[in-house]
Amino acid sequence: MIGISARTPIKPRVKAAIERILRENMSRFGFIGATIEPGEDHTGDPAIFIHAEYQLSDEPVDSRVTLATLSMLRDKLIALGEERFPYLRHHFAEGQKVLGDIGRRSPRRRA
Repeated sequence: MIGISARTPIKPRVKAAIERILRENMSRFGFIGATIEPGEDHTGDPAIFIHAEYQLSDEPVDSRVTLATLSMLRDKLIALGEERFPYLRHHFAEGQKVLGDIGRRSPRRRA
């Protein structure tokens, strides 16, 4: 990644693409916004850190959609010439239901 450092600003078009993908894919789960910042990952490589914030939603979160969203982000960033890997962290509301946990007794619920 020649010329890119942990402090290299994220281009406005890259931020806009990230926000658009998050809004299109995650709004049904209560997405309200994201902070998008450059930084350095655990290996010292430049990265993009995305913190997506959510309000409580009646629709259970589908982990397949969250995973697909990360893949879409990566593909779009590559298409835009952005070499940094996007680290996406979802901050869901307390009590948010997750698809697959509903009506099932999972090992973590048996206590």
